[in-house]
Amino acid sequence: MELNRVLARAFASIVVSIDLSDDDAIDPDVATDILEPAGALLDELSEQDRRAFAEMLVELSELEEDPERRQAMADLPDVLGLVDEEEV
Repeated sequence: MELNRVLARAFASIVVSIDLSDDDAIDPDVATDILEPAGALLDELSEQDRRAFAEMLVELSELEEDPERRQAMADLPDVLGLVDEEEV
């Protein structure tokens, strides 16, 4: 697996783990503090790169064996604001 795909999968795995964690395990305010800077960095991507990253996340979601994690990862492009609402 190429470097970009490995990094994207690692990022998505962390985001999904935080998203699916119990509020007792990770405080929602702390989760927001962790994820907002990452989201801000993604906002700096060009439209073409945002689209490519969104497509990569959807492709990588298919590698997830757990159905709940697979769906959460497939939803990341929308959750992270990588796609326009009409593309969802």
